[in-house]
Amino acid sequence: MLTDAHVNFSHKDLINSVDQIITEGREGGVSRFLAVNSNLYEIETDYNLVKNYDFVDLSIGHHPYLCNEVDEDSFKVLLDKHIDSYKSKIKVIGETGLDFSYDVKPINQIKSFKLHIESAIKNNLPILIHVRDAFEETYNILSDYKSELKTVLIHCFTGDDNYAEKFINLGCYFSITGIITFKNAEKLREVARKIPADKILVETDAPWLAPVPNRGKENQPAFVCHTARLLSELRNQDFKEFSHQTSLNFYNLFRLKPVG
Repeated sequence: MLTDAHVNFSHKDLINSVDQIITEGREGGVSRFLAVNSNLYEIETDYNLVKNYDFVDLSIGHHPYLCNEVDEDSFKVLLDKHIDSYKSKIKVIGETGLDFSYDVKPINQIKSFKLHIESAIKNNLPILIHVRDAFEETYNILSDYKSELKTVLIHCFTGDDNYAEKFINLGCYFSITGIITFKNAEKLREVARKIPADKILVETDAPWLAPVPNRGKENQPAFVCHTARLLSELRNQDFKEFSHQTSLNFYNLFRLKPVG
C-alpha cells in the first residue's frame, strides 16, 4: 500500500470533492494521506474536511507566501491554541519554510519559519518544509536548530546534489512529487537515486504537479502510484517493496502505529 505525504484538500479545485478523492485514492492503493494546512487561519476548514477519516492525518502551518505580516505574539498564541484544539489529528507542523521566488519580504518568511520550528520543538512534533530559491538560507536555519529539532520533512524536494547531501547529513526526510516524471527532471532523478531508503516518501501535492501520464490534469492521490513506480525503477527496487518502504517511512516520520 502507498501513502500520500502531501494533499491540499482545501484547495478550491478539491474542496468540493474530498470524499470522492479519498475513495478513489484508497481504490488506487493509497492507505494513508497527509492533509496539509498552509493557512493558519483556515485550520478549522482543513480539520472538518478530514475529521471523520482516521487514516487521514493533518498538518498545521502558514505558507511563506502568506507571510507579508507576521505578528510574533499572536502567531504563537494561535499556533498553540489550534494545536491543542486539534491535537488528535495534527501530526506535523507546517507547511512552512522559505520561498524567495515570491514577492514576500525574506525577513518575514524567516521570522515565520523560526516560529514554526520553535513550535515543533515545544510540541515535540516533526516539521514540514517548503523551500524554493532559498536552499542555503533554509539549510543554515535548520543547522542552527539541529540539536533540538529532531525530525524534518523537505516537501517536494527539487534541490541539487549539494543540497541533498547537506539535508541528508541533517537527517531530513524527503518527499518526491510527480516532477520526477517530467522530461526536464533528469537532475532530480539523479538526486532521487541517492536519497537513503529510510528517508524517502512520495506525495502528490494535489491538485498540482500531476505525474506523467496525467501531466496537465488536476492531480489527486490516486496518481501517486506513477511517481512511486518511476522512483522504484530509478532505484532498482521492486515496486511493492518500494511502496512498503515509503509507507513505513511515512509511519515512522509521523510517529504512527507501524504499518503491517
